Amino acid sequence: MKIRNIVILFTVLMIAVYIAAVITINTTQINQVNVAEINHVVKTIEKEWTQGEVEKSGTIAEMSYRITLVADENYQALLFDGIKNRQTIMDLTTSDGRQEVLGKIIFLTNGSEEVVMKTNLLTIISFTFGIMLMMVYLVLGLVYTSVLRPFGVMKQFARKVADGDLEFRLPMDRGNYFGAFTESFDLMREELKKARQGEYAANISKKELVAELSHDIKTPVATIKAICELLEIKLATVKSEDLPESTAVMTLTESIEKITVIDSKADIIDALISNLFHATLEELEMLAVHVSEQPSTILIQMFKDMDHFGKISLKNDLVECLICCDPLRLEQVIDNVISNAYKYADTAIDIWFNLDKNKQYLEVKIRDYGDGVNPDECPLVFEKFFRGSGEAVQNTPGSGLGLYLARQFMTGMDGSIHCYNADGFVVELCIKVV
Repeated sequence: MKIRNIVILFTVLMIAVYIAAVITINTTQINQVNVAEINHVVKTIEKEWTQGEVEKSGTIAEMSYRITLVADENYQALLFDGIKNRQTIMDLTTSDGRQEVLGKIIFLTNGSEEVVMKTNLLTIISFTFGIMLMMVYLVLGLVYTSVLRPFGVMKQFARKVADGDLEFRLPMDRGNYFGAFTESFDLMREELKKARQGEYAANISKKELVAELSHDIKTPVATIKAICELLEIKLATVKSEDLPESTAVMTLTESIEKITVIDSKADIIDALISNLFHATLEELEMLAVHVSEQPSTILIQMFKDMDHFGKISLKNDLVECLICCDPLRLEQVIDNVISNAYKYADTAIDIWFNLDKNKQYLEVKIRDYGDGVNPDECPLVFEKFFRGSGEAVQNTPGSGLGLYLARQFMTGMDGSIHCYNADGFVVELCIKVV
């Protein structure tokens, strides 16, 4: 039953009870008195009293009476009692014309009209209270069934979904006010379940792919390291007299240095692959950054290791100080920036160092002299998977993760990285100074 129908029914019943109460009160008369009949009975009593033929109490014309004389001891008490009971009281006088008051005639009433009225009013009040109580319980039951209980079920459903239990089905009842909501919530649960299953399958697929690629990459890296170790051993045993005198020392030294660089790079690749083995592309930003105090001179070695083509120039001296960084992650950042300059610009690369004592940062400015980046795209180059719209970028293989990871690593070292165009493409690193 709808609440509207209950309200209408309740209103009709209350109006009917009100009308019945008004009619009962108006039709019931307490102690109704017939004046003419009272006067006739009084005259009869006075006449018979004079003749001595009437008793002090009795019934005449179906009207009970009691006579109390002025000389009676309980005259006042009987008179007050009659007044209290709202009884009709008339004077008892002599019938010889002297009009002497002998006492009072008290007409007795049985109170039946008052009892009937009280009974009727009590019945109406009890009936009204019963109807109101019944309607209140009916409305409360309807509210509980249609509102509170569905709310409780949806609360339980929300708790189950929050706990990850997407198998809990929400009971649907189109008859209550929340039928449409329960259906929508259950459809939402189904969609969440499908999305979670798809996400789980995608994550498993990514992890399997990364694990396979990591395993496949580890094999050639291990081969590179083995060859480097073999070359280092062989070059160490070469006698200087086996080479022309003018180039013997230089050739051996340069060869050993290059092989050492290759070996160190292979170590870095091996460390990165070990990290990749336990991460997916979506989880790369969670790779740990272990910050420690390092001498600023490690930057010189990092740039020398990246100067494969002799295009990197240090334009000023580096102030020696202690910096807060993770050497592995910082080298990844520099590798990414320099590699991008090699791939997209293929020009000379200039490096400037500046120690900002006020901000306590070591600023490293890396500039190539290529075409740069579209100014509108500069704010986006550090976003995940973003690659510029330039022809050189589109024709060069890449994943769009290098600068994104560089920003993640610099932020993890309490530093920053940003870029802009100025006679080429400029990347500035801000490394925190101890």
